[in-house]
Amino acid sequence: MANITRALLLKYLDNNCSDAEKNIVEACLQQPEGKAMLDLLLEERMQQDMEDSMDAPVDIARQQQWAANMHTRIRRGEAVKPLKKRYYIAAAVAASILLLAGVFTFFNNGRSERTVPLLALQQNKAGERKIIHLSDGSAIHLGAASQLQYPEQFTGATREITLSGEAFFDIAADPAHPFIIHTGTIATTVLGTSFKIAAFEGQPLIVSVATGKVRVEDRNRGQLAVLTAGKQVSWNNEQALLEDIRAEDLAGWQNGRLVFNNQSLLEVAATLERWYDVKIHFSRPKKSKEKVTVTLFAGAALKATLQTLAAGNNFTWSAKGREIYIH
Repeated sequence: MANITRALLLKYLDNNCSDAEKNIVEACLQQPEGKAMLDLLLEERMQQDMEDSMDAPVDIARQQQWAANMHTRIRRGEAVKPLKKRYYIAAAVAASILLLAGVFTFFNNGRSERTVPLLALQQNKAGERKIIHLSDGSAIHLGAASQLQYPEQFTGATREITLSGEAFFDIAADPAHPFIIHTGTIATTVLGTSFKIAAFEGQPLIVSVATGKVRVEDRNRGQLAVLTAGKQVSWNNEQALLEDIRAEDLAGWQNGRLVFNNQSLLEVAATLERWYDVKIHFSRPKKSKEKVTVTLFAGAALKATLQTLAAGNNFTWSAKGREIYIH
């Protein structure tokens, strides 16, 4: 062990050694004394990382760096066998905690705050819907092919969740704790209301209000709209389009009532694909661009829904398994 020092071993753990130093360390680590020293240093560094992650203000980049450092140490330790199995388990768990801490952080007025409780995750497949009841009494009707992340228990000055996909929200009134839905760069803030958000990748984000009032903001562009009952905003990352809607049509969505106003058959098909877990093909691309105004009931059998759509829009259809062809 005369050729290895604590400082050199720490450089090795941090992957900062020269090739010559690396050869010296790895030769010494073949000896029992070297293995023992490495084991001790690994545990010390893991403990220090955990203390740093708890004491310092939460910053996602720093959390990711802590995790990366820890994984580097794990890989270094695994190159020298055998080390204590319990260390690897603890280190892997610790690294995961550090990464999750970054994900589970919320921000208030641009300043890092405390981490929120453990997040729950609901992922709906195509054809699947679910009602989620939150700890504050709010209810969320999560649509097909959609995902929701939410705290098991709300704490702090705000109630914040993250949506990918489509959902109808019935939010419990609590003026002292605004409810915020994050969808990419968009934050929709409410005090107590019912509304719907559609936020699918590659499509405009749409916020529609059935009751109450919501504020829609983009992280980079600022406020996009303040919506009251019967109002809707569409955002395509360039322009916010405000429209009037029928609040009663919106409220029926959670029960499978799908209202389309001057929308293309392609847009209708995309919605039906999510609700029925099918794939719809158009034999004539021109047909897919035709605009339709129709109300469908997704609670009905797919055959009945397609027959209703076909009757009013002059097309026929056929099916092969879960593949639907519109002719």
